[in-house]
This record gives sequence, structure tokens and C-alpha cells, in this order.
Amino acid sequence: MVVFILVGTTSFILHQFLLGDTEPSFNSLLQKAYIFHFVFSLSVITAFQLLSKKESFFDQLGFIYMGLLVFKIAAYTAMCYPQLMGDQYLPRFYRASLLIPVFVFLVLEVFFVSKIMQRR
Repeated sequence: MVVFILVGTTSFILHQFLLGDTEPSFNSLLQKAYIFHFVFSLSVITAFQLLSKKESFFDQLGFIYMGLLVFKIAAYTAMCYPQLMGDQYLPRFYRASLLIPVFVFLVLEVFFVSKIMQRR
């Protein structure tokens, strides 16, 4: 959990710094994106730690992860739909910038999930 907090916070602060002054509505959207991915990724890792202890679930963890990944992308897209799909104007640079938290927390997820699965 400490790694998630450290990497997530550092990434958010660095992201804000590199973007400079942006409009407040985008800053709040970016903050929501980081919080969403932090909570979801931490939940996935916690669930995997619990499920890996049960022999009946261990063989299915890869499929469970793929399903959760699809659900995460769908939920994130639904959350940011107006900004991503053009109902509210957002320049392409900022749209692409919303993908940075996706990749930051995806790398963390894959690292920790693979670590959990390699224990066996």
C-alpha cells in the first residue's frame, strides 16, 4: 500500500507540475482519475491476495484479472465519457493526459499481480 501511495502521489504531483496552469475543471477531472485508479488498483491487489490463498481460485486468477481490467476500462470510460467523447470540449492533449494514470496504475497492478501469482 505504501508503494501505491508513494507512486500515485508522486505521479499526480509530477503530472500537475508538468501540465502547469490548467483550467480547474480539468484539474478536478485529473484528480478523480487518479483517485479512481488508485482505489480500483488497490482493490484488485487486495482481492488477489485473498483469492490466491484459495486453491480453487488460484488457477483462475489470470482470467479474473482480465475481466477486472475490462471492467475497469469500461467504468473509467463511463466516468469520463463527456470529456473523452466530445460532449464537453477538451483538447486532445488533455484527453491523452487522462491516460497517464491508467498506465501508471496498470504497471503497478501487473507488477503486484505477477508477484502474487509467482509465489505459488
